[in-house]
Amino acid sequence: MAFYIKEQQNGIGEKFNDLSANDKNLLNEYFKIEKFYRYALKEMQAKIENLDNYCETSFSHNPIHHIESRIKTPENIIEKIHRRGYPVTMNSIKEYLYDIAGMRVVCNYINDIYQIIDLLSKHKDIQIRFIKDYIEKPKASGYRSVHVICDIDIYVVGDVRVVPIEIQFRTIAMDMWASLEHELRYKSKNVYTEEEKVNLKKYSDDLYNVDINMQKLFLKKTEGDIEND
Repeated sequence: MAFYIKEQQNGIGEKFNDLSANDKNLLNEYFKIEKFYRYALKEMQAKIENLDNYCETSFSHNPIHHIESRIKTPENIIEKIHRRGYPVTMNSIKEYLYDIAGMRVVCNYINDIYQIIDLLSKHKDIQIRFIKDYIEKPKASGYRSVHVICDIDIYVVGDVRVVPIEIQFRTIAMDMWASLEHELRYKSKNVYTEEEKVNLKKYSDDLYNVDINMQKLFLKKTEGDIEND
């Protein structure tokens, strides 16, 4: 199972010269606590990998295909604060930006997603804030995923830090569609014709049907194995 963290440099460099004094001061303060977001991602990685191993030993099935992770870039942090109209303060980062630490968990089947979320919710040092289920209710574009916003307790030299993480759960098919749609949207500068929108939604629905049928086939083929475990 692969795990990726996109690193970024700490401190204010030349590329931030165009920022206002308030923005620079905010980023300088943020860089002092950025390490806790990185710690949180590593802790969450370990927990989710352990759940995958638990499913392997208990049900003879690894639900997770791979995990990706990233820390939101300083540019995106500042952009989101201004776009949402939040005060340019550390309190805004702590209170409103719960997706600075982000993780994507790509599962093999739809049932795997809900199983991992259920197991994750049983951890005493993880508190789930809320869940947005875009599989049950897809976005108009065809986007499907389950977004889980949770707080994880990080223990550092006798101190406990509560760090929010956004985890996106997708199947392989959902991840393929979302990744390609994101690239297409970037290439087309966010402009789709009505026909293209309809087609993208159709492709998403087609892949969802593949997900459902592959899951049915998996359950049919493994039903006896599960009963004998």
